[in-house]
Amino acid sequence: MNPEQYDFIIIGTGPAGMSAAMTAAKCRKRVLVVEKEDSLGGVCVNTGTFPSKTLREAVLHLTGHLKKQIFGEEFCSLGSSEISMDRLKTRLQYVRLKEHAIIDSQLERNNISLIRGTATFIDNSTVALHQVGGDRPLLVRGEIILIATGSRPRNPPEIPFDGELIVDSRSILDISTVPSSMIILGGGVIGSEYATIFAALGVRVILLDKGTRLLKFIDQEITDQLQQHFPNGYVECIHNVGDFEIATEGNKAKIRLDDGTVYRADTLFFALGREANVKGLGLENTDVVLNKNLYITVNDLYQTSVDHIFAVGDVVGWPSLAATSIIQGRIAALNAMQRRSEGFPTIFPVGIYTIPEISYVGMTEEEVKERDFKYVVGRCYYEELPRGQISGESEGMLKMIVHKDTREILGVHIFGGGATEIIHIALIALFHNAKIDLFIENIFNYPTYSEALKIAALSAMNQIDYEECR
Repeated sequence: MNPEQYDFIIIGTGPAGMSAAMTAAKCRKRVLVVEKEDSLGGVCVNTGTFPSKTLREAVLHLTGHLKKQIFGEEFCSLGSSEISMDRLKTRLQYVRLKEHAIIDSQLERNNISLIRGTATFIDNSTVALHQVGGDRPLLVRGEIILIATGSRPRNPPEIPFDGELIVDSRSILDISTVPSSMIILGGGVIGSEYATIFAALGVRVILLDKGTRLLKFIDQEITDQLQQHFPNGYVECIHNVGDFEIATEGNKAKIRLDDGTVYRADTLFFALGREANVKGLGLENTDVVLNKNLYITVNDLYQTSVDHIFAVGDVVGWPSLAATSIIQGRIAALNAMQRRSEGFPTIFPVGIYTIPEISYVGMTEEEVKERDFKYVVGRCYYEELPRGQISGESEGMLKMIVHKDTREILGVHIFGGGATEIIHIALIALFHNAKIDLFIENIFNYPTYSEALKIAALSAMNQIDYEECR
């Protein structure tokens, strides 16, 4: 059977794969995308970014989390006992279906072919597609092949996952009832986000972290703020957790730590890492190289060890964000077509959707100290921010790290309402090596969350001027 020829074959329809497909299609390339799951959009749309952020918004609205800050408990919306998983799942499914329709429309409008099924490399240029409902594989060849298969939870085989008492990030949203108590194992982004979401829902959460602090890549002052303001005070955070044993005991999940401590809860959420989806791709039939952690090795152009095979998104590892995956897909497609030799941005924002949310760009205070920079820190606390008082989001702060001699902004870190939106102003400032004068000398709408940038810049300037006047 003669393989059908395409300009681009893209395996996976998550943010990275779709971005690459759209970029190639706009350049009039013949594009085929392959998706093995029932639903388009990858983990981002179906079990990751979209569902978790939709759940967060649904919980904030249904519980009246912000109304409580303004009007008190008596004016809150539904009580936690009135909020069912079915109610939450209905909202999640609505958002998923809307996004599926958008992706379908994008594929159709741009004449991108779609095949449902699994893809296995036969050699460096030929892929066997095992179509859903098909009786024999379809062979295709690509001038360019791009792997965007994403990642999945790293679940040890000894953990007795059952989808109800013991769950992972794929099954957490399929539980039948809102638990009264929950153990979350893992203090990374996923564990921290879900800990605050369920706490806002009225669930008592025990968050077990293997490290010395949550979100260790975040500025420590910000993570300290997070721990001080867990919703309802319902998260108990325990650090330096060593080895453990997980089991079920009746209708409870149980974890025993190596120091003998035992915790029990209605649900245990295992959130310790993810791994690349490379199994079944047949990469052993190619010259594509994996690194020691079994992620696909790529260069700065997202080109693998085979010139015409590219890989993007979670399957290549860090930073494993939907936002960065989108730009990786675009960069890889442009570079593959030799339209532009473009590398990944050196400065980009990170958003973490805890309650309240966190976002940052640039260096942390710990990194600035390591480099022995002379610096000052300007701060704006939300409790002193007019918009924070008006909106009921008075918990949080904006922290601006500034070089003492040059007045250049080195990093901005935000914990509080609007953090993931405000940070883009800081991103542009850092991209242009801006000084604090940019914020001091310009007018901001009042009252806004963005005004926190100006207040923090003034705070930094006052410290610099004080030192110069001594």
